[in-house]
This record gives sequence, structure tokens and C-alpha cells, in this order.
Amino acid sequence: MAEFRSIIDDRYEEIAHWRDTDAGIEAICAIHSTARGPAIGGTRWQPYRDYDTALADVLRLSEAMTLKSSAARLPFGGGKAVVIGDPTTKTAEQLRSYAEFVNRFDGRYVTTTDVGTTTDEIDQIAQWTAHVVGTSSALGGSGDTSELTAVTVLSGIYATLAALDGDPSPAGRTIVVLGVGKVGAKVARALSENGARVMVADIRAIAAAALAAEIGARTVSVDDALVTQCDVLSPNALGGVFDARSISALQCRAICGGANNQLARDPEDAALIAEHGILYAPDYVVNSGGVISVAQDVAGWSVDEAVEYAQGVYETTLEIFELAERRGVTTALAARDFALAQLPTLAS
Repeated sequence: MAEFRSIIDDRYEEIAHWRDTDAGIEAICAIHSTARGPAIGGTRWQPYRDYDTALADVLRLSEAMTLKSSAARLPFGGGKAVVIGDPTTKTAEQLRSYAEFVNRFDGRYVTTTDVGTTTDEIDQIAQWTAHVVGTSSALGGSGDTSELTAVTVLSGIYATLAALDGDPSPAGRTIVVLGVGKVGAKVARALSENGARVMVADIRAIAAAALAAEIGARTVSVDDALVTQCDVLSPNALGGVFDARSISALQCRAICGGANNQLARDPEDAALIAEHGILYAPDYVVNSGGVISVAQDVAGWSVDEAVEYAQGVYETTLEIFELAERRGVTTALAARDFALAQLPTLAS
């Protein structure tokens, strides 16, 4: 039988736990804010080591979605869901049960793809709930969100390069791309095509080697990626990359990538990065292409209109850098202030 249980946390509008023993699924959904509109956020399906780890992750991710949508000036709030389990063994029964969980929020939470879920699975979920976006083009959706996420990450990198040296071109710059999944591979290809000296790293060494051979890049190990001298380090896998230990060893001039929650501790690690003279482009600003992609479904934008909107991250990133410099604060704090300024009810 399915069980739905609310969890009390005053920092969030709603947190709920779902367990369906018949289907063999356990999930948590956190709605951080609906101040700007329905809470949009993907479904992350992965084998967390325990419930507390999953809860901590969904709370961080849902707040980041509020900031992401707000910083991108989109009419959405922030939410997230996590499913505790192996994404390679999910069943149709589990997807149907999860859709029932989504329906319990009556449209306050709208889901899409994330780590461990695919567009095909979102299409399946759409059979049982209307509260999904990012379905395939066959179902009238925008499809793979990685396309526009790569656009916003690249726009952020170009803005970061402009802030470093006054020139947004990656030609002749050394850029390390850590994580070459759907987003990272697209970012690495585009940078190489535009003349950057690209290095790639991934825990899947075979995938990194194949991409490097394709685009004429070098490979480095995941550990070495963090200590390689470069202009920009672009993390595009999972979060928690930067903590006191890893920051002290960094040899990059700037950080700009698509991974969520890159800082192990925010704002403490943002301050450490700044103390080391490294420019940090806040992740939820430069990886907003995913939510922009699903906004395309809601707003009815054409592909060209959605790409143009995503490219606006270039100016937003520069605006945040300038705000940080003007106020004498970290770029992370400037980005948070920028996002919360769009949310009067949360700004206080």
C-alpha cells in the first residue's frame, strides 16, 4: 500500500515522503516556494546510502530551483523530488506509483527529468499525471533539457572569460570539463570547436577518452582535473565538488559549470574560493537551461526563442559579477541577493 506523509520544516512550503511497498518505491518531494508560480524541478533517481542523505539532497536541490527560476526571471517556484533506488532497475509499476505521488500536490509541484530519469520515462509518467514538463517532441514537449543547459553553461563560461580578461572568446584558453555526460560533452565539443584547449575528465574513463579522441582534447583523471592549471574549471557532473580541501588545491582562475550544488558548504566555500582569487560563477545561474527548456513548453516558445532566452545568461552572469564587485561580497551572495530580489516574500 502507498503511504503519504508530510514532514514539517518551516523553511519550505511543503515536504512529503512517499512509500509504496507494493511497487517497491520510496520518494521524497520538497516544495521550497511557489511565490512566482508552480514549483518546477526534476526527479532525481539514485541509490542514496540512507534516507537522511536523500532528504538533505532534496532540500538543497529544491531551494536551488527557487533561486534558479528566480534568477532566470521565470514564472516558476522551486521544488525537487528524489527517489531512493537504482535508476537502472525501475519498473513501470514504480513510475505509475511515482506519478500518483506527483498528483497528490494538485499542480503545486511539476516534475521533469534529472539525474537517473530520462525523457522516455517522463513520457511514461505523463500517462498518469498531467503535472510534467519536458516530455518528448512526440508528445508535444521540449524533449532533452541538456540542449539548453549546455547553452546556458557556455553563455556563463563566455561571461566568465569576459570578466577575467575582457574577451568572451574561448580561443586559446585552457578549459577543463569535469563530467562529460549529456551536458558536459556538449560543452566540451562547443569549446573545442571555438578554439579552446580542452581537457576532459569523467569517472567513466572510457567515455572521456572517446570524447577526447572525437574533439581533439586531452584527458585527465577526475582527481587531476581539480589541480590542473587552467583558465576555467567547468564541473558538469554531481555536486559537492568544492570543499575546504579541494579549494586549497585548485589551480584554475575561474569556476563555471552545470553541476548543481557545487559548494559543499554555502556560503563558506564561496568565501574560500574568493580568498584564493578564483572567480566563481554560481551554478544555479549558469545551469538554468533545464528550467528554461521546460518553460518553453509552458510559454509556447519556438526553439529559436528558447535559445535566445538561454543566451541571456551571459548578461545575467556579468550582472552578478558586477553586483558582487560593487558590494564587496562573494559572487554566491550576490547571486542569492539577485534571485531573492525577485521574491519579495522571501527577501526578508
